[in-house]
Amino acid sequence: MKSKTLRKWTRTLRMMALLLLLSMALLSCSATAVRGGDGENEDSDKGDIPVSGDGKMRVALTFDDGPHNVRTKLIVDELDKYGFHATFFVVGNRVDGTEYNGGDAMLYALEAGNEVGIHGYTHRVYYDDCPNNEYAKEMTGTKTAIRGEQPGYQIKLMRPVGGAISEERIRECPYSVVLWDVDSEDWRYKYSSGDSDAECEEKLDTIVNNVLENVKDGSIILMHDIYESTYDAVVIILERLNEMGYEVVTVSELLGEEREAGRVYESGRD
Repeated sequence: MKSKTLRKWTRTLRMMALLLLLSMALLSCSATAVRGGDGENEDSDKGDIPVSGDGKMRVALTFDDGPHNVRTKLIVDELDKYGFHATFFVVGNRVDGTEYNGGDAMLYALEAGNEVGIHGYTHRVYYDDCPNNEYAKEMTGTKTAIRGEQPGYQIKLMRPVGGAISEERIRECPYSVVLWDVDSEDWRYKYSSGDSDAECEEKLDTIVNNVLENVKDGSIILMHDIYESTYDAVVIILERLNEMGYEVVTVSELLGEEREAGRVYESGRD
């Protein structure tokens, strides 16, 4: 009797052990399948993202119409948090004049590793139809203002006011002419004194979405460092770009050795 009972328990134990081993095997296969699925999804996502030649996604964030003594510095500080750099196309009479007290802010941007280019001296002249003497004053005046604050600074870039410049002036320009392929329209959606909190939030969302919904590897993004709403948008945009795997660089870094004077660039893929 004891022998039959012992055999019965032996068979039961063997069956339980077999079931345990089978369960462990199934769990192991399941875990492997899950890990494999995650890897395949990651590879698939990466395949959909455009990348630069060295595998990094780069964009150039550019700012017109400053420098502004407060907001330019705040934007520079925000760039610094990520080790990013930007290009500031400055207005000469805001560098060497009193409006916005911009000279100190421009130096602050340069010392942090950012880049400065020419926008114009007065921001009142369009370079597609203005007389030659006015165009020359806009270029020379801004160059003098920049070098008055930073002697010997090598200027490589210019951005025409309103993006308007004649073909002849492009060809003869001693700088690369930089336009853009992503327009934040921050000038259109800047805060107004009478805006409610809800209206400000809506405008902020619009600026941010105008950038993030259109940005791609090699983009040159247009913004203006003189508006409070622009700074608020930059805080969000930089965080999101960083999360998306983008590196924010100067225009000269984006264009690299391909950059030439007398040529128009709308993105890093021109």
